[in-house]
Amino acid sequence: MLYKVLADIIVIAHLLWVLFMLEGFILTFRGFFKKEFFDRWLFRILHLSGIVYVSILAALGRYCPLTLWENYLRSKYDIALTYPGSFIIHYAERLLYPGINHLLIFIPTIIIAAFVVSVFIIRPPKRIREIFK
Repeated sequence: MLYKVLADIIVIAHLLWVLFMLEGFILTFRGFFKKEFFDRWLFRILHLSGIVYVSILAALGRYCPLTLWENYLRSKYDIALTYPGSFIIHYAERLLYPGINHLLIFIPTIIIAAFVVSVFIIRPPKRIREIFK
């Protein structure tokens, strides 16, 4: 039972991670209109690092370590509870869609990453600008 509970906790953490990535994108986009967001250097660096990491995993065709860890814990509890593939595809498929193509996750991820990186380069946080002056 402990393995199942731990796997469920990882699902919640994974969902929070996905929400953080989406919120960061929305805040970056809104940052063009609300300048004070661009001075939140720690949030922006964490989000930038996360989105680059997620993009690299997607480009390499690898799964998030949280997905692998969740599946490992589920297999320790009951092998029938494991699933092949991506966390997002597995749960989105179960909740929203009869089937989802990997490219529907990969392409937006790369576009979002390119946007976030370019905004970070064009308008870095004030603290980062001061370091490189």
